[in-house]
Amino acid sequence: MSLIAELKRRNVFRVGVAYAIVAWLLIEVASVIFPGLHLPDWTLTFLIIVILAGFPLALIVAWAFEMTPEGLKREAEVDRTESVRHSTGRKLDFAIIGLLAVAVVYFAVDKFVLEQPEFTSESVAREKSIAVLPFANRSANEADAFFVDGMHDDILTHVSKIRSLKVISRTSVMDYRDTTKNLKTIGRELGVATVLEGGVQRSGNHVRINVQLIDAETDDHLWADIYDRELTAENLFAIQTEIATAIADALRATLSTEEQGRISAIPTENLQAYEAHLMGKQQLERRTTGAYAQAVDYFQRAIRLDPAFALAYVGLAEAYILQSFYSSLPPAETLAKARAAVEQALKLNDQLTLIRNTSLG
Repeated sequence: MSLIAELKRRNVFRVGVAYAIVAWLLIEVASVIFPGLHLPDWTLTFLIIVILAGFPLALIVAWAFEMTPEGLKREAEVDRTESVRHSTGRKLDFAIIGLLAVAVVYFAVDKFVLEQPEFTSESVAREKSIAVLPFANRSANEADAFFVDGMHDDILTHVSKIRSLKVISRTSVMDYRDTTKNLKTIGRELGVATVLEGGVQRSGNHVRINVQLIDAETDDHLWADIYDRELTAENLFAIQTEIATAIADALRATLSTEEQGRISAIPTENLQAYEAHLMGKQQLERRTTGAYAQAVDYFQRAIRLDPAFALAYVGLAEAYILQSFYSSLPPAETLAKARAAVEQALKLNDQLTLIRNTSLG
């Protein structure tokens, strides 16, 4: 009997398809729920690692074992004349059809309902909601775009750590880069009461960041400031903390001691390591095999410059995970490297111990 026929007989293909559909649904739902729970961005990455690690295990179990009326048995111990694999296969077929129906419904709701909501004035009037729009690059050098995007991403992350605020995800706000829509329209489309706009200018060893918090309904300025500092890692993280704190004050959001500690943390004091980290994140956004390889190089450079830079290990893990999907490298090899990077990140940053039990075992 050929290998393909045997794989079909043992329902390995069916199990693989069912697992893939369930995995997709879990990741899609998590990508929606996690931001609402104000979980760090890397929690979704760790969920993907766990799901990927479970896929080959599911296939191995499907090959080596059979579910019988008496329970799970090794395939070699089951008499083929008494095997119920055909019946199990039919049940899996129905399960796959059901899962596909759920996936189609979810996709339709997400695409045609959630992305085009009709917000009432009451929903927009919620004070503690904000969209941090992409920052403008006011530097003379267009190559500084990576730095501007990195500052936007980090400030958005800082604001997202304030649990009492509703913060729109980065994926949604990036649709408004260079938009010609007015803030009132943007606020209604995103369902927020306030919008943060900003610009970043980098010149030599100085950085100038201007931000303004605006009431999306009335176009009134609630708060604005300009930060003109020497370009150091310490100053950049201090600016991010000050902006997040000012937004919390303007929107009357209470910061807990834990939240204050999280938004004031300094991931690295090495400016070159931080910039390498930002370059790595920019490469991840390009979604190409070559860009993922470059992202690995940038994150590794950040780690060489600052071996205690935990977020660089998180970025490295994400790059390896994406390589396992989109490159010709052996998935087992890249996932093993991702796991090692995750474990090192957990060792370096006590704040990451919350997800220790969701790593690869």
